Amino acid sequence: MRRVKNVGYDEDEWGDYGDAGWSSGAKPKAKAAGKAQAKGAAAPKAAATKAAAGPAAKPAVKGAAVEELVLALGESVASDAVEKALSAAGGRPEDAFLALLTEEVGAGRWQTRRAVAAPVATPIEGPLPVPPSSCTASSSTFAPSVGKAKAAAKQQFSPEDRKVAEVKSEEEEADETDISANIPPEDPSDARPNISLVVIGHVDAGKSTLMGHLLCLVGTVSSKQLHKFEKESKQIGKASFAFAWVLDEGEDERERGVTIDVCVKHFETKTRRFTILDAPGHRDFVPNMLQGAVQADVALVVVDVSHFEAGFDRGGQTKEHLQLARSLGISQLVVAVNKLDTCGWDQKVYESIKGRLHAFITGPDCGFKAASVSYIPLSGFSGENMLERKEEALAWWDGPTLIGALDQLAPPPRPPADGPLRVCVSDLYRQGANSCLSGKVESGSIAAGQKVLLMPSGELTTVKSLLCRGDAARSGRPGDYMDSILLPVELQFASIGGVICDPKRPVPCVDAFQVQILVFDLDVPMMRGQQLMCYLHTETVTATITRLVSLLVKGKPQEKRPKCLQKGNVAIVSLQVNKKVCVEPKSTNGGAVTSLSRVVLRDRGTTVAAGVVLSV
Repeated sequence: MRRVKNVGYDEDEWGDYGDAGWSSGAKPKAKAAGKAQAKGAAAPKAAATKAAAGPAAKPAVKGAAVEELVLALGESVASDAVEKALSAAGGRPEDAFLALLTEEVGAGRWQTRRAVAAPVATPIEGPLPVPPSSCTASSSTFAPSVGKAKAAAKQQFSPEDRKVAEVKSEEEEADETDISANIPPEDPSDARPNISLVVIGHVDAGKSTLMGHLLCLVGTVSSKQLHKFEKESKQIGKASFAFAWVLDEGEDERERGVTIDVCVKHFETKTRRFTILDAPGHRDFVPNMLQGAVQADVALVVVDVSHFEAGFDRGGQTKEHLQLARSLGISQLVVAVNKLDTCGWDQKVYESIKGRLHAFITGPDCGFKAASVSYIPLSGFSGENMLERKEEALAWWDGPTLIGALDQLAPPPRPPADGPLRVCVSDLYRQGANSCLSGKVESGSIAAGQKVLLMPSGELTTVKSLLCRGDAARSGRPGDYMDSILLPVELQFASIGGVICDPKRPVPCVDAFQVQILVFDLDVPMMRGQQLMCYLHTETVTATITRLVSLLVKGKPQEKRPKCLQKGNVAIVSLQVNKKVCVEPKSTNGGAVTSLSRVVLRDRGTTVAAGVVLSV
């Protein structure tokens, strides 16, 4: 095999072999001669020599060109063929070289790469002449397998060094086989259920301030951290936002005073373990709110008594958030009537707001059961009636505090832990050579060292470590929010909206499916061919209604196919999305419906329908 050899051509040499050089009979310039001619003392002598050469220089130039071409093309090309090609090219070596090279490639006698012999591992006999700390091993002494590496180490090092190397090798193998060896075992006596709580409501209702103050009262946030937030918020003229900064961690959120992304925090009570999902209330960030609500089991609705009408009238987010929570499978509500201290803890104001909210929450628009809804009067800024009740003006209230109401929430039904693994990815970031993914375990269980499949990319990998509730964990079960799932993969194989699943029972990935939806308040009827924004668990795609299958009346499909859908209709429609997404049809045996089966449709910034996936 051969490759093009570097023959050291430069511009001057090629230029001298051109037409002008041959016509004048000039001799090609050699590099050494060029250097000699550059000297002032030798210039006259060199000129005389060049003039004397005259007509005899042409054969010398032609012979030099032939030698250079033979050297470049190899010995298989005869010098006669080179001379013939050089004459055919009009004496231009570059054209002759290209012509000969084309012939060689066409005949299959030219290969662009030279075979490289594989290195052979040769053990080193006897002790090395230098200490092990300063020795430099050649590449031929390395072997691809662990066994050969150990053998080479035994031959190169002394018995003491060999013993240390074996101990380190055994420790590395132990780390690879048992990743969670240093994680303390879970307390079997702690049977407190995990509950994911999403905080929803209209913008400026005081959601972040309420939850930030609650985290301070239960001890999750230290007084030192709170003092830091108070100092920093005061410096930019937002001293009243100190509690909100516990959850609003982004610079843009703190500058604008508005929650933008969902913030995840954890706290515990005597009987429950809660994961807080603080969702934004502004209508521009409803897609972010959906990513938090779809992972929640229960909802805390915060309403502001001073601006109740702005959030409850049409266009406000209180009604839309309540409808979305019900559509995403949330069945338990705790309604916090906030800022009641601004009206002197007036019981009449509280009862008025409670009555209007209760009629909507338990009515046909939402459909919550009255027994699953509780109301709490409080003040998120002063902390009254959150952990304890001190205000004398609130003596008329004989119900529980906010913590007491949260402790009374019933744990939702969970899919079995031995079912197929499903973890919807809600966040991801890079950590060294690995990727960290976050999300809620919808079904099955996940553990360190477990083989998992990333969909829709189809990448098979192994879980290196887990982080749950801020601490290292051995495993995660249904309902657990995993703060970090460390996987040795590139970020291109994982995405928000993807699913970590069981390799033997992967989640379906499709671009067309059938859903049953409930139509909300809309301005224009929904029709075939209409494009909508589709929200599936933590995924966001564009969907097109390809078919209106049937209209359901009291749960029974009608024979006549509908031409359009209006407010209050329940129908089965077919959707086509713009890319492959992970979905799972609703279980037909009455099992728990996970977020992989929930779908929300929005059009021009308004939620128009929601439902469940029936088939794929």
